[in-house]
Amino acid sequence: MGRAKEYRQRLKYQVASARKKTLESLLAVQFANELGMSVTEARLLGHRVSKWILSQSEVRGPNQILLEALAGRESFSRRHKTPKQIRLTPYDTEDLELELEFGLSTMQLGRLLRLIEEAHQQDALLSSKQLTLLCNITPTSLRSRLQKVRSEGIWAPIAGLSRAEREQGGQLRSAWILERYLQGQNSTDLRRTAALSQQCFRDILARFSWVAKLVMAGEFQPQGPEEASWVTLIKATPARRLKPVLDEPGTAPNTGDWSTFRGELETDFALSPVKLRAVKEETLGLLATLSANRPAGDVVYWAVASTEPAGKPLEACRLVPVTLTLYDPADLPPPDVDRDVNRLSGIKLEKVVRCATQAKQGGGYLTYADMGYLLGLHPEAIARLVRANPQVVIPLRGAECDIGRGITHRRNIIRLYLEMHTETEIVSRTGHSYEAIENYIKEFATVLVLSERGLTAPMIRRITGRSMKLVNTYLELLREYSGPEYAFRLHHLRKVFQVHEEEIKKNLPGVKR
Repeated sequence: MGRAKEYRQRLKYQVASARKKTLESLLAVQFANELGMSVTEARLLGHRVSKWILSQSEVRGPNQILLEALAGRESFSRRHKTPKQIRLTPYDTEDLELELEFGLSTMQLGRLLRLIEEAHQQDALLSSKQLTLLCNITPTSLRSRLQKVRSEGIWAPIAGLSRAEREQGGQLRSAWILERYLQGQNSTDLRRTAALSQQCFRDILARFSWVAKLVMAGEFQPQGPEEASWVTLIKATPARRLKPVLDEPGTAPNTGDWSTFRGELETDFALSPVKLRAVKEETLGLLATLSANRPAGDVVYWAVASTEPAGKPLEACRLVPVTLTLYDPADLPPPDVDRDVNRLSGIKLEKVVRCATQAKQGGGYLTYADMGYLLGLHPEAIARLVRANPQVVIPLRGAECDIGRGITHRRNIIRLYLEMHTETEIVSRTGHSYEAIENYIKEFATVLVLSERGLTAPMIRRITGRSMKLVNTYLELLREYSGPEYAFRLHHLRKVFQVHEEEIKKNLPGVKR
């Protein structure tokens, strides 16, 4: 029981950490601070505004990419391909809600179905290889999950679907869950099967209520297959079953201009003209930022600034927007190496290294929780991948700021330095800046000189302000590289300390001045 509780606590922390870096959360914090709103009210307003921002056709959301899919909802053939550029959402806040409520497997299924549906809504189909690269699950696992969903009666079309699977058919996910919900089935069980978060289901119900009222009044024309399936469902459902839905306050899709959306906010949140102007300024400012062009496979993520020290609460840390290449077709291995893309460890490692390095270059650090959210994987799976490749330096926040139990990247950098690699070579191999590497060398030189002056490890920790683990790591390296063949490098490190002694003393937290 204790272990399960510990797992849940860790999961809650990881989800909360990633959630604070979403557009919705950033807006909520801004509204709470500037408008004096309660946490709940600010969160609901942040959710509503973020949805409206992402619904604007000219805006590509921070968590959205552009991808070449197969044009046509019925174009299942692999032979004749007509490409079409569509907009997809590889990760979203609803993923975090699903993982917290139902676990990682349901979260991955929800992400997979969302991508398929987004392509379908834009009259396109995704291939299994594209979904493999987007969701980081093997084609075998992908097929198994989709077959299970289709057996429940949910339509999940992808390119190359067999005739038998096409003839099996099914309902779009929203229509499937609405029909069964109206029949009185348990909503939690339905959401688990359909991989829908509670907030997403609420949004569907609100939109369905709005559509139902218009259909009953004879004033609705469906836009797209989803709304058409809803109209069919409404007409086939007895009025007594529709009544609870009709009693709900319906919400129209957030696709209108600001003046329309402003009226909705004024009605639903009772905002004063002054607060509405503040919301407008914040929203339009974000729209201008998000409208900036970026490469098709890149997303914008808010990471903890690289200047923030270890031990500082996340709420107090400064977040910086960093651009990450989340989808790159070049990640796929050559057909002669892995034709069916069933070995994903290399692809996952490449993504982790690339995103962590890009974040550092953008002035921030990603954590294992961030990487898990971005890639749809368990943070521990990513940690195992990193531990299995100690020769690769990955600048994640835990390693950069000496947090957690992982082997610090400093060991690898100092090892390269002691083995006579130049700083240029170390920069090339690790992706760290010259400034960062010089700082690590000065830090190591300080430990070297202090240890030679007879100070114990606890005293060195006290003087330098570094963790005991890092000090012991440096001392282990000194013992390992104490042979005569490394005498030149050690002599050079003593000179480094002498040249920068005043600067080093000035920065040592345990030294009184």
